[in-house]
Amino acid sequence: MKAMIYRHHGEPSNVLALHDSREIPAPGSGEVLVKVRRRMVHPIDDLMIRGIIPLPIPESGLVPGGDGVGTIEAVGPGVKLSSGIAVGARVGLFDAHGTWSERVIVPAADLIPIPDDVSDEAACQVMINGITAATLLREAAASRGAAGEGAPLLVTAAGSSVGRNLIALAKMRGLKIIATVRSKPSADVLSATFPGITVIDTSDSDWKERARAVYGAAPSVAIDPIGGAMIADLLDVLADRGTLLTYGGMDHSPSTVSSIALTVRGLTIKGINTPVAVADLSADQRVDDLNDIFDMVRANASSLADYRMVPLTDAVKALSAAQETPRRGAVLLTSEA
Repeated sequence: MKAMIYRHHGEPSNVLALHDSREIPAPGSGEVLVKVRRRMVHPIDDLMIRGIIPLPIPESGLVPGGDGVGTIEAVGPGVKLSSGIAVGARVGLFDAHGTWSERVIVPAADLIPIPDDVSDEAACQVMINGITAATLLREAAASRGAAGEGAPLLVTAAGSSVGRNLIALAKMRGLKIIATVRSKPSADVLSATFPGITVIDTSDSDWKERARAVYGAAPSVAIDPIGGAMIADLLDVLADRGTLLTYGGMDHSPSTVSSIALTVRGLTIKGINTPVAVADLSADQRVDDLNDIFDMVRANASSLADYRMVPLTDAVKALSAAQETPRRGAVLLTSEA
């Protein structure tokens, strides 16, 4: 069984290595063994391997990866079988651990059955990213002056996989969207993918003025995974009493934020951790989110069609490909064994 492992933090090409073992793990009570065929490559994977987000590394090493799509190969004792959870069923992995491996053991309760009309490649792109997008839109709707009340919603890094999922879900819900990217080529690619959506290049000196003017009112909610200097810019763009939802740190340099501006204008900054937020949802809310996500996949097949597949054994190459600009879609690690 092949897996990519690192035993030290550092440059992926220096620390990430292929491990091959004849041993196939057996699921314990309440667990299943999944043969993984597709996994997304996320920015956070690179940050974790480099130690920018430092995780403790056991002596045996760490296998990257937090999501994927595959087939149930074995079921442990105590697992209640159903049409979606049984040997041979296609399932998605959300908030799993170590999916850059040909097989992985996961709790049966964490699996997501994949509808027959949704491909592995499409499903893989919405496991973490689609669920993150649905979570962020729920938080936006709950925020003061939320986009659901008619104010525009600003999405940064909109060419990313999460950004594309956000746009597609927001369009389904009839929300007003302002999408921002950091270069003209990225803007051109995104505009072609989502005709009719306002896309703004933040390398233009007047981008903030344009964002405030698009709908005749400043956005009340901004959703951002970039951080760094972008935080102060987004607070400038937001309407008074607006909310900035942050869910990452692509620019992991410190942000300079004026507490006076926050206080006087009544602004809010809130960090969103998707697994934590999802854990707080009711079972019905989770089902509603998944139904929305799969409906979004069916309605926006073209936005998920521009992906690249890289063999699991070329994970270093996949990490580099995921950093390329302009963003043209997801990078998927694939294995068939």
